[in-house]
Amino acid sequence: MVKSMPGRHLPSRPRQKGSGLARGAASLALAGTLSACTLLGGNGANGGISGTVYAPASLDGVPDNLAPRANEILQTYQSPPASILEARRRADRAAETIEEFLSSEGYLAASAVPQRIDTAATTPKIEITPGDRFRIASVTVAIDGELDPDTANEIDRAKKGLLIGGPAHTSSIERMDTVLVNHLKEAGYAFATSADIDVLASRADTSVEVTYTLSPGPRVKLGELVLPDDIKTRPSAMRVMQTWKTGDYYAPEKIRTLRTRLRSTGLYEGIGIEVAETPDADGTHAVELLLAESKPRSVGIGASLSTTEGAGIDAFWEKRNITGRGDTVRFEGAVANISRNLTARYELPNIGRYGRTLDAEIGARQQETDAYDLTGLKTGATLSQPFNKNFTISAGAYVDLTRTVEYELTRSGPSDPIDQVTFFTPLSATYNTVKNTLDPQDGNRVLLTLEPSISTGTVNAVYTRYLTNATTYHSFTDSLLAAARVEAGGFLGDTDVPADRLFFAGGGGTVRGYSYQSLSPTNLDGDYVGGEALFDASLELRWRKSKRWGYVAFVDSGAAAADFGEVFGDLRSAFGLGVRYYPGFGPIRLDIATPISPREGDDPVQIYISIGQAF
Repeated sequence: MVKSMPGRHLPSRPRQKGSGLARGAASLALAGTLSACTLLGGNGANGGISGTVYAPASLDGVPDNLAPRANEILQTYQSPPASILEARRRADRAAETIEEFLSSEGYLAASAVPQRIDTAATTPKIEITPGDRFRIASVTVAIDGELDPDTANEIDRAKKGLLIGGPAHTSSIERMDTVLVNHLKEAGYAFATSADIDVLASRADTSVEVTYTLSPGPRVKLGELVLPDDIKTRPSAMRVMQTWKTGDYYAPEKIRTLRTRLRSTGLYEGIGIEVAETPDADGTHAVELLLAESKPRSVGIGASLSTTEGAGIDAFWEKRNITGRGDTVRFEGAVANISRNLTARYELPNIGRYGRTLDAEIGARQQETDAYDLTGLKTGATLSQPFNKNFTISAGAYVDLTRTVEYELTRSGPSDPIDQVTFFTPLSATYNTVKNTLDPQDGNRVLLTLEPSISTGTVNAVYTRYLTNATTYHSFTDSLLAAARVEAGGFLGDTDVPADRLFFAGGGGTVRGYSYQSLSPTNLDGDYVGGEALFDASLELRWRKSKRWGYVAFVDSGAAAADFGEVFGDLRSAFGLGVRYYPGFGPIRLDIATPISPREGDDPVQIYISIGQAF
């Protein structure tokens, strides 16, 4: 039960007759000026209006440091005043706006008086007397209700952020009100509000005393998660996403995280979360979900084109929430000049705890590269577990059946296909702070994969394949960012591994500007045979010119070889430019690249078209 207590009010100071500032007027100016200035100044400094614009007045007497902003907030017009009466009205409105603006900057006694004009063709001057800038003399927080001692101490520390002696900025005073309420909510007071900001101004001292009155309401303990009756998802699959234990104190982050988890399922197009104001019998407050389910099926299609890897088209069909546990079945396939594949995947999320996910797949593929032709069938599953929102580990088990024809062998005459059965158990760790996969803006992503493997058949080998990839994104402005990627891989154990397990470099996935696989080891006859070591790196500078268009400059470098010593001795680099078109879901990219130090036989230009950023 919340007990109410009368709010505290600061006593009024003596004022000089005719020159005092009323508490109500000061409070109104400080509490409402910021929004008023924003509205009235919505088209200042032309505000995007093309052609001739007409200012309502000129300003004289604005403090130098505030003059540019004062002129920006003045409303401008696309036509001159039709009459002297309209010209005077425009000047009066401008004077009111300037007084409110100066008041928000601490000049509470400022006056703005428009010059009287005799013709509509004259632009009036507004004479401004800013007066002294008022400063903050004291900050008091009055609590209308009960507050635990720890939170009371936190509020006392937080209010010191409004510096005594600092200018009485409206924005600072209002911002502190928000900060104080947020502190209450973080401490569990879910229904905390600000009842009032009381400002007592003294012209004699050119100072203000600020009093915040906060109503914390009850300190809320979270209880049962109440689910809608009309959703298809099982209650157990919903409650595993709960971010609190019964009896935990409310915190905004718990609700935000729950919302994020619900959104990440892809099952809901509308998400509402309400904390009950009335506690249950056990003293906890139920949390009710309001959900609007999205369509359970998705279909997609994409295309790619490059001068080295040819044209390709890919498509998928997906159905979600098959068994009511948030699970997904997805069929995807791709057909291109050098490859074809068809894969069926099943994903079961949140097994026993949030984030623990099973991914199973079975798929067939064909490839015709400059090193080998391959037909394969692969099946297996991976179990992944996040430790926090950025770090995830996973372990899997797969079996891969392949039939390979290697050009290295067939060049010397007919040869039998190489039939292999490979068992491998991929282990990976991922650190990821990137939010938008198709168009990353900021963050880092690091992936380390180890694949202990056993291959039997024509070739018998025991080995571990490892690959690590790191990318970083940094925004300099809203429209300019840099992106960098580094990748390296190698083998431990036997080196006589199947051809499709080796590393190849060159082309759209590694070094643009060079033909597909052309930066890989060759035999004496010039056939690509793959390497046991790989290194490649890319640097891009991305400029978003407008909502729909962007441009990229990039440098790629890399090679594959028998070992890392040879890799770094054989590194090749390319430079390129790209165009990005943003239809709304992610960029469509066109990249043109050229080798920096071309070898004999290298084409001067390579072109790549695809969906999504290069990395």
